[in-house]
Amino acid sequence: MTDALITVGYFFAALFPLVLIHELGHFLLAKANGIRVDEFGIGFPPRLVRVFRLGETDYTLNLLPLGGFVRLAGENEPDMPGAFAAAGKMARAAVLFAGPVFNFLLAAILLAGIALSQGAPEPVAPQDAVMVLQVAPKSAAEAAGIQDGDVVIAIDGVPLREGAAAAGLSGDGETAAGMQLLMDTTDSSAGQALTLTVLRGVEETLETRAPDTAADLRVADANIDGLVALRVLDQGGAEALAAGDLVIGPRDVVSGAAEPAGQTLVVLRGAAMEMLPLVVTPSAEGRIGVSISSLSVLRRVAALDAPAYGARRTVAVMGTMVSMLGQMVVGQQDAELAGPVGIARMGREFGERSTSDFLAFMALLSINLGIINLIPIPGLDGGRLVFVALEALRGRRLASGREEIVNFIGIALVIGLMVAITVYEVFGPRLIGRP
Repeated sequence: MTDALITVGYFFAALFPLVLIHELGHFLLAKANGIRVDEFGIGFPPRLVRVFRLGETDYTLNLLPLGGFVRLAGENEPDMPGAFAAAGKMARAAVLFAGPVFNFLLAAILLAGIALSQGAPEPVAPQDAVMVLQVAPKSAAEAAGIQDGDVVIAIDGVPLREGAAAAGLSGDGETAAGMQLLMDTTDSSAGQALTLTVLRGVEETLETRAPDTAADLRVADANIDGLVALRVLDQGGAEALAAGDLVIGPRDVVSGAAEPAGQTLVVLRGAAMEMLPLVVTPSAEGRIGVSISSLSVLRRVAALDAPAYGARRTVAVMGTMVSMLGQMVVGQQDAELAGPVGIARMGREFGERSTSDFLAFMALLSINLGIINLIPIPGLDGGRLVFVALEALRGRRLASGREEIVNFIGIALVIGLMVAITVYEVFGPRLIGRP
């Protein structure tokens, strides 16, 4: 019971601030446009308690912990003074957009704060290595034995750097050359076995200055011919290195063929690090079922630069999420939905890692919440924006009550979907014989 309560605590800690910010956006823009707000509710009805009343608004707690709401006066009554429906189209659109926009702003603030306090991840050795962030269940990667945290350094024995150079890849934006090579290779190898050389047990990625002379660093080739990776045998005068480290990067420097003084080395470290050749066969669509990124190290971000960094990262994550959503819609990627139980479990996982990981999870969740609410599903902000757009195009409103009925059906379907996901998260694995 205690364990379950801890998980529930992480759920509330992660989700409720995001809901409050979302609803605060609707609330503030409604007030700014002279629209009366009858209720500011946390959770979905039935109501548990009215916490307090301030002015014309009741602030309440409700039974179902699946979100929250702002109840605006006269949402379908254009003749009521102060009603939402009586406001102009631009005012209504602003109120509807405000919730998602506040979620995006919160994410940018959280990411900026993390960058300011902890540093921002900056890719290193983007041509040499690719980090596997997550392996999809029942995917080709899972069948091959690839695990979260594995670092891919070669395909069919060819180092990523050499393969990327041969293919003329230099990287673009968020996609580094090594990542692009891996994606291009799997895309073009549907049904054909590939051998991915991975490092397992990498606990830390760091950069360090090479020792002043090659004699201060004794290295050996790392097991597989041709890999641009050298294992440190004796660090000598290189105080930042330790025996067992893997050095990725300038081979001529660390092997003594060139003078190392002033050169920067990328180092992978792990107490039980090992190198494994794993055979994976991409699906008919050329997918192996992994999410990937470049290796990165943390760089300090100046206070004046942190807001811009937070905004850029938020926009980049938004683009990635929208792209993945589009792939799910067209069937290029399996749909992965998480309900309250899944959010609680992920919240606890990130929370037990570190405060910065938990705040980063909250930022991703906030962006996700904003994007989901902009999907044109009746009852959600995006669906209601569609009605405003239709009104602008038609020059008149829909017949009385129709929008209300459609929104009610949409909300009922969304709640039903969330309940179904929750039931599956709790009972589904047992029903299909999985622990």
